[in-house]
Amino acid sequence: LEAAKKSTKRGMKNRVLNMYNDLPVPIDEDSYKLLRDSGIDPTLSQHIAHLFIRDPLVVFEGAVEELDDETQTEHFESIQSTNWQSVRWKPPPPRNDPNDPHIGWRVEFRSMEMQLTDFENSAFTVFIV
Repeated sequence: LEAAKKSTKRGMKNRVLNMYNDLPVPIDEDSYKLLRDSGIDPTLSQHIAHLFIRDPLVVFEGAVEELDDETQTEHFESIQSTNWQSVRWKPPPPRNDPNDPHIGWRVEFRSMEMQLTDFENSAFTVFIV
């Protein structure tokens, strides 16, 4: 694979900005087909299928078949955490009770800790916020 596990994000997840997806992104074709056949959007299918190009690095004893994928996200997070990129898409955490607050989907930015100049640090901070 030409991209390292720890790299910048290679594909956009926004359908409006899909015209900027001009770099080929390696994907797991079986995962992509399964997602598309299940009615998942092509851009989201590509993003998820890209996560499955590598095997997970860590599997905890008692956390394989014992977890319920309908109510827990640990298997997805295990795959997602093996691809450490500068932008990470985070699904909502599972709620233990229907009355628990719904946090929603999140985007996590994992950029360099410091830019070269104070101006660049300020500009990056303003962009993120």
